[in-house]
Amino acid sequence: MLLSLVIALLAPVQADAATDPLTPARAGRIRCIDPDRAARTCGTIVHYTLRGDGAFDAQVTGVVNREPLIILEYSTFGQVRDGAVCSRIRPADFNAGKLTSNGTALSPALETNTRLKLMDALQPLAGHERCYRDAGAGELTVNVTIDGLLRPEMSQSAIWVLPEDGYAPGR
Repeated sequence: MLLSLVIALLAPVQADAATDPLTPARAGRIRCIDPDRAARTCGTIVHYTLRGDGAFDAQVTGVVNREPLIILEYSTFGQVRDGAVCSRIRPADFNAGKLTSNGTALSPALETNTRLKLMDALQPLAGHERCYRDAGAGELTVNVTIDGLLRPEMSQSAIWVLPEDGYAPGR
């Protein structure tokens, strides 16, 4: 389960090569991965800051533990290439991230334990390039590739929402 949450936290998206996969971000939308529309929650939320050269910065906020609910917020970056939004999986991004539960910092013991589990789950993917491809419209199926190889077991659902829509990390 933790590995699937790590994959969800690696959130940049990819689409058809003929389109700009970050068009919704250019219009002020944020990425909601693993959405629950009724509860207005997402497993992961991604805020993109786009650069003119096809590169992006991303502020990622996602659930790393459900009981107790623990949220990780971290920054990463990547590049749009050939219609794909890709980035390298960097443990340092996750390790530098802020862990909270109900908006407050974790106890030192819980933070240490959570970071160790997160780094263990992330280790098999560390240093690899990953990309996502949207399939469909509305609520999208997101197909994941690692180093160019399709990984169907890592597919996710996602939607683009406006910040004022009130979506938050949870589940």
